[in-house]
Amino acid sequence: MPPRKPTLPFGFTSLAPFSISDDQWKMVESKCGFAIPSDLRSAIVAKTQTMRWRSEAWQTALPISETVRQIAGLKRATIDWLKRIDDLPPEVEGMIVSVDQSEQADLVIKPFMKFVVVSCDERLAELSSIEAQDTRHPWQYWIVQLTGLFEQFDMPTGARKDVDKNKAGPSSFVIFIRELQKLIEPQYRRATQSDDALADAINRARSPRCNQNITEEQA
Repeated sequence: MPPRKPTLPFGFTSLAPFSISDDQWKMVESKCGFAIPSDLRSAIVAKTQTMRWRSEAWQTALPISETVRQIAGLKRATIDWLKRIDDLPPEVEGMIVSVDQSEQADLVIKPFMKFVVVSCDERLAELSSIEAQDTRHPWQYWIVQLTGLFEQFDMPTGARKDVDKNKAGPSSFVIFIRELQKLIEPQYRRATQSDDALADAINRARSPRCNQNITEEQA
């Protein structure tokens, strides 16, 4: 599968709010083997809701390359308009617009169009600063954020690999993510084929490089 093109960090979504019932929490806790405090529950729901929204927006966001193309096209069209207006001979301009309209163009329209050009330059500069290889999925942010929440509450965050070879089975955190993913829509889940695959995905999401990029973006 070819790598996904980088997109703007926003898009359109109309998802319904996410919630977890008491019975669902009890089921998750029974699988994990530990109780989840109410404050942590609320934070998990909030982070999961954000992940769903971001995942949906991530799918509908406009590719950065297309955004650059559209802004550059708007800038070129605006500059062309300014050049043509400025280059018109007075007699031709008088045939096209009245004196009042000409004064309005000089006082209002031309300054505004020049402002459009400046704004286009600013947006293009911002877009050029976004890494071309930035294809991280909101699911990875979600894992890092849930890991941070668990650490704040002194909850287990291990995600050992080679589950099939380990008699102890998957780590508690891996079990938690596995059970939590069952409560969200299938399109927002990842690495559901096995506990080993999930543990590997969790470790990749929490890798130093990915974690550093997430921290820098949130700073």
